Amino acid sequence: MLLDNPLRRDTVTVVDRVPVEDDRGNETWTETEREVGGCNMQPMSSTEVIEGKAQVITRMRLAGPPDMGLTATSLVRFQGVAYEVDGKPGVHHSFGGVLDHTEAILMEVTG
Repeated sequence: MLLDNPLRRDTVTVVDRVPVEDDRGNETWTETEREVGGCNMQPMSSTEVIEGKAQVITRMRLAGPPDMGLTATSLVRFQGVAYEVDGKPGVHHSFGGVLDHTEAILMEVTG
């Protein structure tokens, strides 16, 4: 039996991106959106880089259901902001399944 986690009250939109080849042989993306509830989004850091132009890199930590199917090529939208998955998401398992979850670092680059 899984217990409700009061920290997992966020809903995110996951954009599954699958590479496909167009009629000219170029790689493009096919995107499919789906909403995933039972998530928790937490801010991690924000860095400003000024080398030629101003750029801000913001990182968030996402914890979601263990079966959410997040991949390294997925995009995650939360509160109107699109984040890229930074690296490969991990699925964590716990004794009895109470703390099972998917965890990923998300990144938004602006500027």
